[in-house]
Amino acid sequence: MVMTTAQLLHKEGREEGLEQGLERGRHAKAIETARKMLEEGLDLFMISRVTGLPEDTLIEIRDTLL
Repeated sequence: MVMTTAQLLHKEGREEGLEQGLERGRHAKAIETARKMLEEGLDLFMISRVTGLPEDTLIEIRDTLL
């Protein structure tokens, strides 16, 4: 089956949108995990290693918990 240029662009756009949505979901999960770890009193370095979030982001999250 031959795809038209419009069909190809539509397919690529859909795939790109799906990947962006998945990335947002992974980031949201990392934030949620970090928040729980902060509530348990774990240190920023360990949380950063586990979640992949930078320490400055973790400080912002921690400050919202106070």
